[in-house]
Order: sequence, then structure tokens, then C-alpha cells
Amino acid sequence: MSPSPFSPFYSCARPAATILSRISATLFFSQRPNNSSSVDPHPHCFLFSTSPSPRSSSSRTRSLRLPRPPGSDDEVDDSESNAHPKKSRNEKKREARRAVRWGMELAAFPAPQIKRLLKVASLEGEVFEALMLVKRLGPDVREGRRRQFNYIGRLLRDVQPELMDSLIQASKDGDYTKLNTLSGHESWSIDDDYMEEDEEEEDKETIYEEEKDEGYINYIELATKWFDGLIYKDPLITNEVFSIHNVEFDRQELRKLVRRVQSIQEEPLIEERVSEKDAMLSNAKTPLVRFLRSLAKKSLME
Repeated sequence: MSPSPFSPFYSCARPAATILSRISATLFFSQRPNNSSSVDPHPHCFLFSTSPSPRSSSSRTRSLRLPRPPGSDDEVDDSESNAHPKKSRNEKKREARRAVRWGMELAAFPAPQIKRLLKVASLEGEVFEALMLVKRLGPDVREGRRRQFNYIGRLLRDVQPELMDSLIQASKDGDYTKLNTLSGHESWSIDDDYMEEDEEEEDKETIYEEEKDEGYINYIELATKWFDGLIYKDPLITNEVFSIHNVEFDRQELRKLVRRVQSIQEEPLIEERVSEKDAMLSNAKTPLVRFLRSLAKKSLME
């Protein structure tokens, strides 16, 4: 078959890759020796490759970034920000209100118990003095009490919330077992609070020794009479206690303490739980006895 007259044009139209391959083959065979029997163990090979433009190379170089080693400054900053997240405005308001509520609840306790609670929470000194001041303010000094409680709240904001809530609730419930657990280093009993409260009041009084002894016996007997009458629902005693007007006291708190003792006494007795019920009853009676003794003492002094 004779070659086509258009073959030169056809060969020119072939792709550049085919032309380059023919040039490399021609150069390869041109370097071979005339002796066809001898074979060059290292033939010459020519490779053709395309290189990227300088623009793409430089752009790749600029885009490369070395990985940061562990523990870099960015990671430290991130960990610190995560460990101390910024509190929102609503969270700060809730914490402020909670601290004020703590101050109001602490002020309802007598001075010896306040001192013990603050000692467990590592908040003696300034907080105790602020609470003693607000206790001396009368109920008619509303604005002064409000400002003082706000000041006490600012002093209490850094305390551990769980610890303070547990201390206040255990004191309200008369749970001295839990108070001993929270204090850790010292025993806590209702008798100690009575003794400290009595000593503090006696230091402030300027009456004769005979009158102090007589007054002590009188308010103990009165508190015992009130305790029995309230627990066993004597209407005369109940009316006598709740009709006291010369001393301000929390009537709702007194009703709650009385109901707590009554509910435990009314529970059916189970032999396996006798000791447990006795312990619960003792813990319930303790704050009620303390409340009535304080009320009786103040009522006789007025």
C-alpha cells in the first residue's frame, strides 16, 4: 500500500507527546556503537517532564504551615479560657441573691452557732461582726437591714456553695451528725451551743448571782413546759406560746419544728428500726428544745 500524500500533514498533526517520543528514540539509537553484537549495559535514556510555573510554586510555599508543637501558647490560652468561663450577668445576679439569702438564714441562728458555722466555712472575723450588727437592728430599720444583708452577701460570695447550703440546712434540721461530719476536726453537740449561748448572755448581764440562777431555772422549766404542751397538742400551752408579743420570733419555723417531732413520734414502731427512730427523734427534738429555751429566756427578760 502506497503512503498517502497527506501523511506529512497527518504526522504534523499528531500530539506533542508522540513527537517527543520519536525524538528520544532517534537520539537513543544514534548513540549505539556500530558493532551490533555488543550491547551497552547502560543505555542512554532521556526523560521529559513538565515543571510547574513559578507562580504556583511560590503559592504552595506560602500556603505551607508547620504543625505547632504540643503545649503551645494557643493551647494554653484555650485551656485557661475553658477552665475559667466568663459568667453571664444572670449567673452573677443569682449568685448575689443566693449569698444574701445565706446571710439572712445565718442571722436567724444564735451567736455561738453562727461562730461555729463560720469557722467551718473559714469565714470568721468580718462576717461574724457584720451578722452581729444586723441582729441588733430592729425590724423597723428595714433600709439599714437591707443594706447590711447586701454587704454580708458580698462577703459570702466566695464561699463554697455546697458547703454553706449543707451547713445551714443541717443546722435548721438539728442534724448534728452531719454537722460533725462537715466540721471534721471537732465534735458538735447541742449542749455546747447551750453552754456557749448561756455564757455569752451572762457576760452581758449585770444582775446578781442569785437572780441569774433563779432566772436560768425559770426559763428552763418554762421551755420544758412549752415543749411538752406543743408536742402533745395541749391547746392552752399552744395558745400561750403563739400569743407571745413582747418577743419577736419565727412562728412558722416553730410550727415546722413541732410538726417534725410529731411526725416521727407518730410513725409505727418497727423492732428492727428502734435505734434508728430514736436517733431521728433526738435530732428532731434538739432544735425545738433550743428554740423554746431561747424564746423562754427572752420572754422572761423583757
